Amino acid sequence: MKKIALLAGVLAGCVACTQKPAAHLPIDKNASPQTVALYQRLFTLLDKGIMLGHQDDYAYGHNWYNEPQRSDVNDVVGDYPAMNGYELGDIEIGNDRNLDSIYFDNMKLYAKQTHARGGILTYSWHGNNIATGGTAWDCAQDTVVRSVLPGGVHHSQYLTWLDRLADFFLDLKDADGNYIAVIFRLYHEHSGGWFWWGSKQCTPDEYKQLWTMTVAYLRDTKNVHNLLYAYSPDVTENKEQYFERYPGDDYVDIVAFDCYARGDNEHYAKYMNIGAQIVTEYAAATGKIPAISETGYEGLPDSVYFSEVLYPIIHEYKLSWVLFWRNTFELHRRDHFYVPYKGFPYEEDFVEFVNQPDILTNKDIN
Repeated sequence: MKKIALLAGVLAGCVACTQKPAAHLPIDKNASPQTVALYQRLFTLLDKGIMLGHQDDYAYGHNWYNEPQRSDVNDVVGDYPAMNGYELGDIEIGNDRNLDSIYFDNMKLYAKQTHARGGILTYSWHGNNIATGGTAWDCAQDTVVRSVLPGGVHHSQYLTWLDRLADFFLDLKDADGNYIAVIFRLYHEHSGGWFWWGSKQCTPDEYKQLWTMTVAYLRDTKNVHNLLYAYSPDVTENKEQYFERYPGDDYVDIVAFDCYARGDNEHYAKYMNIGAQIVTEYAAATGKIPAISETGYEGLPDSVYFSEVLYPIIHEYKLSWVLFWRNTFELHRRDHFYVPYKGFPYEEDFVEFVNQPDILTNKDIN
């Protein structure tokens, strides 16, 4: 009898070992099949390496604007980024182009092209200040967030702004008419004080209400089910500061952070390590995806920034992606670029970085 019981226990254990772990599911219980698949794909790719991301990569580069199929990253390394970032600021006020001069119709085309290549899309939103008519950086007031919450003087108008966001996301479809699942990184860098939703402009509770109201409205009222939601403060000193305004696990799929190099490599390494440790540990404990949602060194004055400054930091962490900011085409901002363009003196440093086995470009994720 003991042998039979022992055998039964071993067999039960073997069955348990062969059972697949529970699938990772988005916070949206009605997420589209494509959104569920994207989230699960992020977890699969997390075991493979860190995806290379670039803002506005298909839209323009250092010396060009809206040239079909062109990319500064592709020009230098021979492949497109795995992660492609775009900005929705000014869509809320009915403009036909965003604050960086990308037409929204073109942005939808870039989304379709990225998706067809097997790339992944993430969107930020520097929404304007609804109270003053200024930009997102018009942040001298501490009442704007309160004014757009339910009962606030601008609440109804703000919902029309969210309607325009919803219309954009619902118009992202592939060649077969299926919704393209994307990442929405809303109200970012809130640990700083340079946006109207920042830490100096609203209380932690007001920020959480803003976040949950926006997610609930898009998801439950507008039936936008092709979004994963990313939370990304700027640099923080510790976990307490990072999570001070966290809206809760039921409203966040991805935990990330922004951190830029500004000439002091020791300072940069310190805050990159703090952020990376926080998001990777929390993601592992709660079943979220960790990422570096913005980074880079404007103008790339350091010849070994990618290979000797950034890579040794991120190589130590299990991160989903690292996204570098944009390479502007504007003639009066020639130093505003974050990845090398063809002919840049330090482009080989970027090539060395991309050729690391755990840095993934578009072809590596397909």
